[in-house]
Amino acid sequence: MTKKLLLLLCCTVLFVGCSTKVSYFFLDWAIEWEVEEYVDLNRDQQDKFDQLVEKFLVWHRQDELPRYRDQLTLLSTQANEYSLTPELWQQQVTMAKAHWYRIFNVVMPDLLPIVASFDDKQVQQVLTQLKKEQKELIEEYAGKEQSELITDSDKRIEKQLKEWTGSVSEAQQQIIHQANTERLATLDMWLEYRHEWLRQFEQALLRRNEADYFTAQMTRLLTAPDELKSSVYQNNVTENTHKFGVMIIALNQSFSDKQRKHFNGKLTELVDDLTELHLDK
Repeated sequence: MTKKLLLLLCCTVLFVGCSTKVSYFFLDWAIEWEVEEYVDLNRDQQDKFDQLVEKFLVWHRQDELPRYRDQLTLLSTQANEYSLTPELWQQQVTMAKAHWYRIFNVVMPDLLPIVASFDDKQVQQVLTQLKKEQKELIEEYAGKEQSELITDSDKRIEKQLKEWTGSVSEAQQQIIHQANTERLATLDMWLEYRHEWLRQFEQALLRRNEADYFTAQMTRLLTAPDELKSSVYQNNVTENTHKFGVMIIALNQSFSDKQRKHFNGKLTELVDDLTELHLDK
C-alpha cells in the first residue's frame, strides 16, 4: 500500500481523461480512495493522514510542479530540435526517478508512523489486498506466449502515442512492433522480484513495532528496490530503457506535420497547466 500510494503521489501529472488542473484539484480525493482500497484507518490515523496529504500537496505545488514543467520543456526542445539521443533519454528517466526520491524524503517521515500504528486487522487488510493484486498479475501475465506479450505491448504503446499525436501511422506501428520484438524478456524476473518485495514488505509490517528495523527495511524497500533484483534483471532493464529511448527517437522523427502540431499542443497545454497550478497558491 505504501509503495503504491507514493507512486500515486509521484504520478500526479499523469492523469488521463481530463485536464491536469481538474485532476490535481481532486488529487486528495484520489489518494483517499486509493487508501480505502487497502485499509480502514481509525479516527486518529485518518486525522494524521489528512494532515500529511495537505502538507504534501502544498509542498508539491510549490516545489515539485516547476521541476515537472522544466523537464517537460526540456523534453519538448529536444524533440522539436531532433536532438534527443538514447543517452539524453536516459537522463530524462533518471530525472523522473529523482521525483520519487524527493517525495520519499517529504512524505515518509509522517507516513511511516501511521503505518507502524496499524493493528493486526489493518495489517491483514493491506496484505490481503496486495496478495490479491499479485495473484491477478500472475493470472494476467504468467503463461502467455511471447507473441501475446508483444501484441499487448504494441496495443498499449499505440494507444499512448495516439493520445499525444492524434493518430498512429502504419510505419509507426511497425517501429513500435520492432522495438517490442527486440526488447529483452523480463516478465519472469519482474514477477519474481514482486514476489520477493511483497514477502519482505510483509515481514516489515509484522515487525512494525521494532522501530529501527521497520524504518530501515521500509526505507530500503521504497528507495533501493534494485537490491532485490538480480544483476541479470537489472542489466536487462537498463538495456530495455535504452531500446525504448531508441524507439521514442524513431517515433519522434516519423511525426507528420499534423502529428507534430498535436503533440506540441498537448505538451504546451500540460506545461501551461503546471505553471498555473504552481502560481495558484
